[in-house]
Amino acid sequence: MLRFEPFNAFSALNVAAVSGFNTDTLKTGTQKRVYYCQRCLNHDRLEPRKNHKCECAYANCSCPKCILVEKRRVLNTQLHELEDVSESPINLEHVKKEVDDIYNDNGDDNGSSSEHSAGGRIKGG
Repeated sequence: MLRFEPFNAFSALNVAAVSGFNTDTLKTGTQKRVYYCQRCLNHDRLEPRKNHKCECAYANCSCPKCILVEKRRVLNTQLHELEDVSESPINLEHVKKEVDDIYNDNGDDNGSSSEHSAGGRIKGG
């Protein structure tokens, strides 16, 4: 026979109350996520990230965990910049013009020089 244990029966409700679970989210089906400051989490403090940047007590902390957070942030920024560059279309006409200007710029108006052959290579080299 099963015994009714009030603590176990209401443990899910207790967790919901502690976590700030809103019963309105059951109706809509969506729940807003709360993100916490990673540096504060490293130091056993639970601080929401929103409007926290200026008042973070560990903004200048140099412990190994906070250094790791900073390195991950920098790497993430670099990866996003790399994705943006790789997704942008390359203007081949512009690149071709720059390459032609670099290899054909030898100071003469007619495009020939005693040092350069027609192929753009240096004689004797």
